[in-house]
Amino acid sequence: MSKRVLTITMNPAVDVNSMADEVMTNQKVRCEKPDYDPGGGGINVARVLTRLEAQANAIYLAGGIAGGLLTYLLDSEKVPHEQIEISGMTRENTSVIDKKTGEQYRFVFPGPEIQEAEWKEALKWIEKNIDDYNIVVGSGSLPPGVPTDFYSRVAKLVLENDKAYILDTSGDFLVEGLKNGATFIKPNQEEFEQLKEQTGSTTKDELIQKLFESNIENIVHTMGKVGTILINKEGKKEFKPPEIEVNSSIGAGDSFVGGLVFGLLNEMKAQDAVCYGISAAASTLKSAGTDLCELKDVQAIHAELCGS
Repeated sequence: MSKRVLTITMNPAVDVNSMADEVMTNQKVRCEKPDYDPGGGGINVARVLTRLEAQANAIYLAGGIAGGLLTYLLDSEKVPHEQIEISGMTRENTSVIDKKTGEQYRFVFPGPEIQEAEWKEALKWIEKNIDDYNIVVGSGSLPPGVPTDFYSRVAKLVLENDKAYILDTSGDFLVEGLKNGATFIKPNQEEFEQLKEQTGSTTKDELIQKLFESNIENIVHTMGKVGTILINKEGKKEFKPPEIEVNSSIGAGDSFVGGLVFGLLNEMKAQDAVCYGISAAASTLKSAGTDLCELKDVQAIHAELCGS
C-alpha cells in the first residue's frame, strides 16, 4: 500500500483574496473579483501534497454556509477530505493587495466556538483510522473551545502507534502541544523566543536540550530571508533561501511543511526533506495571492537548490 498522510485542521477557513487600486481608510475600497480558496494549516498542507502527487487526506471541523463552501472548494481541487460537522460557522479570512504600493493586507478572524463533543469526535476519528496513515500533520491554530493541549493529545495517539508526527502551530498551542513529543516541529524566530521563555531556558542551546528531552526529534528553525536551520541529535544543518521575487507570503509556511512531508514520504534524509520543503515554500512565495506551489516549479527550484 502506498504511503499516506493525514492532515488535521481544527480551525479551517475560506480564504478570500482580491486586489484594489489603493487601500484607503474611512472610504469604500473597490476591489476586483475575488478568488476563493480552502484555507487553514492542515488543509493547505494537504493541498500542497495533492499538487505534489502524494496521497493525503485532510480531516477538519466545518459548519454553516461557509463550511459548505470550504468542502466544495476542496472537492474542486480533488483534495481527499473528511469533514467533522460542527454547529458553528466556519470562518472566512480576507487578503487585499494594494496595487499602488504592492502591500498586502491580511485580515484573519477567530474561528467559531467548538463544542466538547465536536473536538472529541475528531480525536475519535483519528484514533479509529490511525493505522491507515504513515505520517500525521497537526497544523494551524485552535478555535475557541478546543483545549490548548489538543495537539499533544494527538501526538500521544500518533506516536504510540509508531507513526511520524509533524506539528506546526504557534503560541500556547505550540507550548502545550509539545508535551508528548513530535517527529518534527517548525518554530520561527518569534516562536523560538516564546519557547525559551515558557520553558525557562536562558540560552538557545538550553532550549534545544529541553526539547530533545521532551521527545522532539527534529527542530526546523525558520528565519525567513535569513535562512533555515535543521537541529537534531546528529547536529545542525543551515540552509540559505533561494533568490526569488516574492509576490505573496500566504501559504508559504504550509507549503514548507507539505514539501518536508513529501520528502519524508519518499524516504529522504531529514536534511534533504527540509531542502524540499524550502523549495515548495519558495514556489509558493513566487505565486500570486493565496495560490500555492506548482510541482514543476518545486522540482526546478529543488534541483538548483539541493542538487537533485
